[in-house]
Amino acid sequence: MNRSDKIYWGMKYIMNQTVIKPCHMFNHQGSWYVINIEEMSAIAIDDETARVIEKITSDDAVLDSHIEEKLKKLGLLSERKEEPPKNQKEIEPVSIVNMSLFLTQSCNLKCVYCYGEGGEYGTGGNMEEHTAWQSVDWLIEQSGKMKKVHIGFFGGEPFLRFPLMKSVVEYARKRVSEVEKKVDFYVTTNGTLLDDETIAFIKEHNIHVMVSFDGLKELQDAQRPYANGKGSYDSIVPGIKKLLEALPETSGHAVIVGDTDTGLVKDGMKEIGFTDISITPASKSLFTEEQNKTKSARDTRGFLNALEEEVETWLSLTRNRDSKGLKSFKDRSGLYYVIISLLHGSKKNHACGAGLGLAGVSCSGDVYLCHRFVGREEYKLGSIFEKELKREEYQKSPVKGNKLCTACFARYYCAGGCKHDNVGACGSVSTPSEDMCRMKCRELELAAITVSRLTSEDRAFLVEQEIVPPKPCPFDL
Repeated sequence: MNRSDKIYWGMKYIMNQTVIKPCHMFNHQGSWYVINIEEMSAIAIDDETARVIEKITSDDAVLDSHIEEKLKKLGLLSERKEEPPKNQKEIEPVSIVNMSLFLTQSCNLKCVYCYGEGGEYGTGGNMEEHTAWQSVDWLIEQSGKMKKVHIGFFGGEPFLRFPLMKSVVEYARKRVSEVEKKVDFYVTTNGTLLDDETIAFIKEHNIHVMVSFDGLKELQDAQRPYANGKGSYDSIVPGIKKLLEALPETSGHAVIVGDTDTGLVKDGMKEIGFTDISITPASKSLFTEEQNKTKSARDTRGFLNALEEEVETWLSLTRNRDSKGLKSFKDRSGLYYVIISLLHGSKKNHACGAGLGLAGVSCSGDVYLCHRFVGREEYKLGSIFEKELKREEYQKSPVKGNKLCTACFARYYCAGGCKHDNVGACGSVSTPSEDMCRMKCRELELAAITVSRLTSEDRAFLVEQEIVPPKPCPFDL
């Protein structure tokens, strides 16, 4: 029988009162798997079941009792229920609780892939203290009834304005105590200005740090040189090691250009001391794309090759009950959070908080969709000096309102994708990037393969050893 390697279907009526749930069936290395879309779960199926599914998704089919019972046990059938139409409620804007604060729009590095046009985001400049303090007041007001706010220091390189950072932390702590709220801080840095003083400050105020660093000396020097063209690896590494010694949980984030081997990059970061590692393909700059209207796909080959290999690594380490190896591997795994989503049946309605609970504030006090959009007038939402924000269009979930997303089996994992990536690839925040769509779909499939091959004992082991968190109780508040 000549079968497709991948079959997707929506709600399919197979008998008067019985429906087969929306699912995605695919073949990997001769084995069949099914992703239950609405329940965000995955199972492996045999060839007989795959043949039946193919038939009932292409024809009107009547099932014999044996097959019907089998599909029910697999959780693929449900009783048809006529639901009354729901009244469409007006969506209440989400309170903004997370602010990426641009202390400066200048940088001492000249990264080749910088989406912020050398850290200047179109205009350059430095934030004044009164603007920074007003930003804190604005965030507290925007947070409404929420009891905790988050302030991220961004740039450019935020440690170029270290005195201002210290001032903001002091002011924010004072202000939140006055209104009975809490605040935490995070910073994204290139690591060039890490020294005893900055590290002591970070530790004293429990600031979460993400260091942008490309792992290997040859990559770091080529992709993240100083503004004068000099390589940055040798001067940065000592500071990073000091930071990791003081705060071992510090995150390291690398950017990949082309088909760079992600495994080598991760190894380079691990060698320095990073245990929490993330990697992403380079994003297009919305500033340079204006001069070059040619839209080219991001090269995701290196990522996909690495992800394909992760499946067997997860299974091998789990079956060997190698908890130490798993704890080290999970922080570098590209499939880790997808695996958790399938184990927990968790669904996303938005890819991130852009336009919702998150905003980027430029050094002049203008408010943008997120930090990536700073400097782009068409994505400006307002100002910290004004109360009203123009963000109504971003409140609706792409999962429910975007035809491309509602028809995709990975909709509850991808949730429309990064808005900045979408604009860079397609010119619209609501039109998903095709190359990233393909990558997200494959990530979900690979996670589904992994989860489907875990036994109940395997799953229990992963929870007991704190490799994955236990599934949250639906009644937990």
